[in-house]
Amino acid sequence: MTSIIKVNNIQNSSGTSAMTIDGSSNITFPQKIATSNLGSGSIIQVVETRLTSEFSTTSTSFTNVGLSLAITPNNSNNKILLSATFTLYIANAYLVCTINKNHSGISDTNLETTSSQGLCQLHAGGTQGDPSCMSILDSPATTNEVTYNIKMKVQSGTGYMCINSTPSIFQAMEVVG
Repeated sequence: MTSIIKVNNIQNSSGTSAMTIDGSSNITFPQKIATSNLGSGSIIQVVETRLTSEFSTTSTSFTNVGLSLAITPNNSNNKILLSATFTLYIANAYLVCTINKNHSGISDTNLETTSSQGLCQLHAGGTQGDPSCMSILDSPATTNEVTYNIKMKVQSGTGYMCINSTPSIFQAMEVVG
């Protein structure tokens, strides 16, 4: 035997609407779920940006590639999971990519664990448009807006990102601490 419950409104114990279901089965919550009710590791916010035009540099110092995003943590104990995917190319040398952060209270800081080695490297050779990625879990310890930038540098020659306009994607996800 199959049971069916038909409702269009669910109320909480105080008698106010906790959820509404319309005739098209769209569900509406009148209030946000309090992040204090979510367990550690829950993703509570996602920000994404894309780069669709080719970037190139001859700089031997880290330079912005045009992939930048900002996220404002809800709690200073929360972490930010950063992830970037892109295509890279360089001939006869190597290039290095990193993620840089900046917010009030700190100066520009690259997030690589080994100074100037970056989070991603590509050595000469391979095919044009080698798929690459990098990710890191950051602990900004603030509720101020944090800006993250992808930066790249080369050993020599010219390094390229977003080859043939293959989209580069950069995401920040706030994780409950």
